[in-house]
Amino acid sequence: MHTIQALSLFAGLAWAQLQSQNLTFNSTYRLTAEQKKAANLSDALAHNVEIGLNFERSNNAGHLTQDDPFYFLPANVNRSHLPPPGTILKVEEYTNTSFYTLPPTLSMSRFLYVTEALNGSSVPASAYVLWPYIPKTVPGLTACNGQNATVYPTVGLAHGTSGQTQACAPSNLRNLWDQWNEPFQLALNGYAVVAPDYAGMGVPDSPIPYFIFPSHANDLFHAVGAAQSQWSHLLSREFVLGGQSQGGGTAWAATQRQAQRPVEGYLGTYAASPFTTVLSDIAGEDDTQVNSRVIGIAQGLDSVLPSFKLSDWLTDAAITRLHLLKEIVGCSAPAGQLFSSKQGIQFLKDGWNETSAAQWYRNVSDNGAKPFAGPLLVLQGDIDSNAVPHVTVQAVNDTCAMFPEAQLEFGYYKGITHTPIMQSAYMQWLGWIDDRFNKKPVQKGCKMETVAPVRGVDNIVKNGDWLIVWDQYGL
Repeated sequence: MHTIQALSLFAGLAWAQLQSQNLTFNSTYRLTAEQKKAANLSDALAHNVEIGLNFERSNNAGHLTQDDPFYFLPANVNRSHLPPPGTILKVEEYTNTSFYTLPPTLSMSRFLYVTEALNGSSVPASAYVLWPYIPKTVPGLTACNGQNATVYPTVGLAHGTSGQTQACAPSNLRNLWDQWNEPFQLALNGYAVVAPDYAGMGVPDSPIPYFIFPSHANDLFHAVGAAQSQWSHLLSREFVLGGQSQGGGTAWAATQRQAQRPVEGYLGTYAASPFTTVLSDIAGEDDTQVNSRVIGIAQGLDSVLPSFKLSDWLTDAAITRLHLLKEIVGCSAPAGQLFSSKQGIQFLKDGWNETSAAQWYRNVSDNGAKPFAGPLLVLQGDIDSNAVPHVTVQAVNDTCAMFPEAQLEFGYYKGITHTPIMQSAYMQWLGWIDDRFNKKPVQKGCKMETVAPVRGVDNIVKNGDWLIVWDQYGL
């Protein structure tokens, strides 16, 4: 019965790209009477929150993230005196892949490193490397140490929204969260995938500046740099960046960072279903998505804007439930239940998006209409209800108008929703990455293309209706 309930529960959580894989529910967490009362949860709502939380916990790899010793800083590391960003703190050379649902032939490493907060301070973070069986052969490619015997072309991958607590780190989720959409495909095509958990996810006791894209872009660059320093004999000097959804917004922000702070070896970026003018994107989502997204941003905003208080945006009901979400270390599934609009509870204060904090957020985190380092590939589905199509189109148009000689390619896919953009555009973005490593010239200016299936959009599968299940029995 739990399996049926869970599947129906998660059907409404597409905003978070919920793509998990284990139906064993090998977790039995139950909310206490005090927790239910404090958060004003009915028995039915509490039950749904428990189902979502236990489903998530069943999909941790080996240990719950908060209990996994890998994420604890080494004893000789002083959090208040960290080394410079890009420094390696800990390496798990051979991660136990039996706890994951990875495609056969791939292998994995995890590492802790130093990243950079929005204010420039050093912060610890975690990441993984997904290694292909054989690296893709790229003529003339050299490793970071200058040799060219065995070189893995490097792709830095920013992940989509998995949640806003420590437990939501993709490096400790069985399918690495974005699974076949990006990391699996990249590795199976011969690329070494370097993927950070955004700061605060994985390593405990750090704030999570959710949807603060310049901060996430720092994580992406420093994870790549740290991995290149650790595996200088294997990873290429050259690298491509990319991501989808929250990762797409991060990737676009990375191109803007690169324009201001160039990093040697950068070849270009792809940004799929990217968040650009973020609060306009959010306004186009349904009410539950709006609640969850804004509450997610609010929970970490004070870490980058000290004058901000949760009560500036959130009602007492939202703050109480956010405290519960943090207490149980929940991710997207319980959050979607706690902040559902179907309860008739107001979670966001009237006028929250007209506050000075909202204006600060727009100035800092919006993408587009800013200098960027191309080439940049942007991919967007025309029926996306998360990264709203007309918002992305406007960002592309504004950017191209301001920088007419910039290298921007835009693929607009008919009949395609948020996450399926990765499947519909496989040939485009994988071919584009191959062209970057092979140094194919890119003409200046914007190139825009509308893509539609030859047989029409009416009969294509609109969304995934499957899960990757962990085979714990060796069947």
